[in-house]
Amino acid sequence: MGAATTGSDKRLIRSDPVMGRMFGLKLRVKAVGSKIHRSKFNVVCLSHHQRTAIPIFASVYHQLKHYLIHRWKSVHLHGIHSPFVFAFQHDCLQDKRDDAAYLRLVRFRESVTNNPQLLHIEDHGAGSKRLHVSTRTTTDILRNNCSSPDRTKILYRIARYFNAQRVLELGTSLGIGTSALAMGSTTVTSVEGSPAVHAYAQQQLNRSEFYNIELVLGKFQDYFDGKLTNKPSGKYDLVFIDGHHNGDATIRYFEQLLPYCGDHTVIIIDDIHWSASMTAAWHILTHHKAVTASVNTFQWGILFLRKEQRQQSFYVRL
Repeated sequence: MGAATTGSDKRLIRSDPVMGRMFGLKLRVKAVGSKIHRSKFNVVCLSHHQRTAIPIFASVYHQLKHYLIHRWKSVHLHGIHSPFVFAFQHDCLQDKRDDAAYLRLVRFRESVTNNPQLLHIEDHGAGSKRLHVSTRTTTDILRNNCSSPDRTKILYRIARYFNAQRVLELGTSLGIGTSALAMGSTTVTSVEGSPAVHAYAQQQLNRSEFYNIELVLGKFQDYFDGKLTNKPSGKYDLVFIDGHHNGDATIRYFEQLLPYCGDHTVIIIDDIHWSASMTAAWHILTHHKAVTASVNTFQWGILFLRKEQRQQSFYVRL
């Protein structure tokens, strides 16, 4: 029998949105999970919902475990001994000042909310954990697969903080993160593999007059292989990998990105604890010879290639 949720546990769940989402998912599979436990090894008799619950429960356990590890390892500002990472944490990630740009971010999100559509999704990666159908509403995609309002603000601040001129995004989705990157940089190239999603994002971004964004339709691997009309070129100041969610693919994309990265390129990887595969990939990348510093925010992993920085890993809370 599992331990009861204590008052302190409930306060933590209420105060922490990440813990709240994981706990809510845990409750949804609890009833089915108990049936699986009672069935023991009689797997043949499991229903479809029970078979579906097994990987969901394993995923929840994986994320909860690493979330608790992250909370234990994350440090306050006085515990960061790298001046570069300290300044990044204090002046960018934890910057609480208001910014006029935030209003435009809110308005773009509202434009997506106010223009609901039904889209046919072509998943070329790990897909969605919560949405298991090929036809999805933009409302569901916005709720489950796009950057939150707070994360969108942070994306904008990161692009602005590093004065990013050229940004590459792998995974446009509905354009929520894309709009934030565009507001903080000079130009953004964003690659999306699903035609319907690509078309919707293009429509919304054009209506909101984002003219410094180049949207590319195609698979990430085809983009790197030069099979699309648009190809990677020059050096990117900031890269946001927000798609596929497969550990081996993430490592491969990182290796293929290196020729297009300079010493001061910043690479953000979304959902580093999405699965055991993604967590293993993140661990490998933090020890890659090209990486000199890494910041783990639990949801994002941020990699730095600065030669003047000795290789260190940091855990920070957002």
